[in-house]
Amino acid sequence: MYRIDGKVALITGSTAGLGRELALQMCSLGARVVLNGRDQARLDRTALEFRRSGYEVAAVRGDVSSPGECREMIGQCIGKLGRLDIVVSNAGIGSGGLFADTTPEIFRKVFEINTLGGIYITSYALPHILETGGSIVFISSLAGLLGLPFSSLYSSSKMALTAIAESLQVELYGSNVHVGIVYAGFLKNAPEKRVLGPTGELQPTGERKNLSLQPMDKASRQIIRMIQGRRERLVLSTLGKALVVALRVAPWLVRMVLRHSEKRARKAYEPRLDP
Repeated sequence: MYRIDGKVALITGSTAGLGRELALQMCSLGARVVLNGRDQARLDRTALEFRRSGYEVAAVRGDVSSPGECREMIGQCIGKLGRLDIVVSNAGIGSGGLFADTTPEIFRKVFEINTLGGIYITSYALPHILETGGSIVFISSLAGLLGLPFSSLYSSSKMALTAIAESLQVELYGSNVHVGIVYAGFLKNAPEKRVLGPTGELQPTGERKNLSLQPMDKASRQIIRMIQGRRERLVLSTLGKALVVALRVAPWLVRMVLRHSEKRARKAYEPRLDP
């Protein structure tokens, strides 16, 4: 089993949500964690909270959509902690709305963060991960398993990560580097979380009354076990596992359910899309 203690782990987007919880649990297992976020004040507060709990962390501000900032982030990781063993590409942004209403600027912005962000940080981290025989993990979503109505942009940006992960798994075979991809389900996000609308406005994620939301701590434990076991693929939540089975044995049924739920989804989104 791959040991977490003593390893240096960079987790992008780790000032809130799943990234923060994952950083906290890795620290509790003895890892030295590099926290990351775009907001310097929030990043500093998060790092201070971790240090007050006795954890060794470094804080590196950076926007994953900028290749230059990604290069600088990796340079700071090596400069501050001397090595890099684990990279978790967690930073991302949600989006919702009709494809026809989405502007080119929003298409570009979401892909720059969700897809290119993971590519950039992995590209600059790879030489160091090869030296340590470490781990590269991409955080995708159940929306990355199939194209969802009113989430075509988010689904496609997350689906692209599968191709990157699978390609690297073949290219790096025999190098002792682990590459994994996580399909996160419906998580218990903070109430203030917002997603991008089709023209760039921030909007609430919407209620999920009929869904069983997975706690962040449980999801983080599963991701850590995936890294420890060097597994290539992890689907979180019971709903996610059921979706994978349904897509494999009865894809027509999944499409039928999506079509029947389209009207309900439209009602949920359209009030938020009105000017």
